[in-house]
Amino acid sequence: MGILIGLLIIIGGGLWWFQQRNQSATPITTHHVTPTKSVRVVAVGDSLTQGIGYADDHQGYLPMLKQQLETDYRVKVRTQNFGIGGERSDQIDKRVTHKARLRLALKRADVIAVTVGGNDLLQKLEKNILVDSSSQLAAKLAPAKVTYQQKLTQLIQDIHQVNPKAQVYLFGIYNPVYVYFSTASMITDAVDQWNQVNQKVASQVSGTHFVTINQQLSYGQYQSETAKAKLKQETKKTNQQYVDPAEVEKLLQDQTSDEKNDYLSTHDHFHPNKRGYTIMAKQLKQAIGQHVNWSTRN
Repeated sequence: MGILIGLLIIIGGGLWWFQQRNQSATPITTHHVTPTKSVRVVAVGDSLTQGIGYADDHQGYLPMLKQQLETDYRVKVRTQNFGIGGERSDQIDKRVTHKARLRLALKRADVIAVTVGGNDLLQKLEKNILVDSSSQLAAKLAPAKVTYQQKLTQLIQDIHQVNPKAQVYLFGIYNPVYVYFSTASMITDAVDQWNQVNQKVASQVSGTHFVTINQQLSYGQYQSETAKAKLKQETKKTNQQYVDPAEVEKLLQDQTSDEKNDYLSTHDHFHPNKRGYTIMAKQLKQAIGQHVNWSTRN
């Protein structure tokens, strides 16, 4: 706009007046910041990386993360998405150790983001869904937790082996059916246990950081204690601690009803929608901000 005004004044013969006025005027500062650093963000993992649930482009949280990082930091962000829906920790690790294109991308990355664990847990829950108490479920899941921790540790170590310098950010998981079965403590407890594994591995492997999304995506808009109590009051008549797997399957297959959780997709009642993926991007951006030395905008 300043250039356009200057040209108009020149054309009108007022150049001298314009120069004299500018000598005494306070200089106008601009908020434009030229990027000083190029940053590569590589995402690898399951459907939460692939972006299932939001539109058909399967980009998930990466476009929002790119925008947020470029807005808050003097960086030019390049992203690559290596998410495949349905993969467990061992399947993701197999790609990390064998897929040349993925390994090259990881080697060049400054930031590596990982979503993993949901499919490992889902597989175990499907096999043990008929237990009728949290203690029984905990007993069934105990050996599975040990195995998962071993596989997850191997995955994160293999990523660091490809690129020892990159910062690795490990997402947690969430309970996609909480708002429908809020009194089903067995599912909530299982998700909490898996998040504890992810958080523990992140704390034990150098250069790895845990990114939580459980509270935001599980509870959706029901974040306050009052809202959660009201939700439980609404649902306690229809479900208790035990959940009929047929009811869960019916919910996930229903593409005609609106989603009760404002952050999940109406299409499958499981994956994040745009608002949900924006939350993931925000949580990751905040975690990155705690561990990088990029210059911030003022």
